[in-house]
Amino acid sequence: MSVYKKIKEFILGKDIRYIWEQFATERNGILKSESGDLFVTYEHSGFRYNIANKTYYVTSGGRTFEKKYMIGIVEFFNPIKIELCITQEDILTKIGKVFNRKDITINNKDFDKKYFLQSNHEYKAIAILKNEILINQIISLQPDRLEIINDKGLFNELPEDGKYMLYYAKQEKLKTNRTT
Repeated sequence: MSVYKKIKEFILGKDIRYIWEQFATERNGILKSESGDLFVTYEHSGFRYNIANKTYYVTSGGRTFEKKYMIGIVEFFNPIKIELCITQEDILTKIGKVFNRKDITINNKDFDKKYFLQSNHEYKAIAILKNEILINQIISLQPDRLEIINDKGLFNELPEDGKYMLYYAKQEKLKTNRTT
């Protein structure tokens, strides 16, 4: 690798576009770019999938931090109209509990200890999440956010009219980007 390429990679990070291009080709999808973030849209078994890498900047204490998220969205019709939101248990959810923000427990100690669960249909959510294979898969994926919604996602994504979306978001490691 040339010195120029090493410097460019150090400053801009690795160019992973070729990985996204390969993924789009394998899925017969379309690769797009939005504000420098790449995403692939494709259809499979009657569902539309959007897989994206999103960047979010946070300024704190005179420094700007870059947060990268891997986002996965699957749109579908939801005849039972269940909505649920699973987020990692953190200081904000603990504060919310103090002010009577309801956390649904499913009686799985690994899940209940790590995640905060809300739903518009508590008993349906519990029934769905009683499936050991499903709950173990969720725990192994370690999402920051997993939702079934028909509203805006974390980065303002919206499903088509009349559809819901299964929304998965996982934050990558926090990196210092630059000072301001």
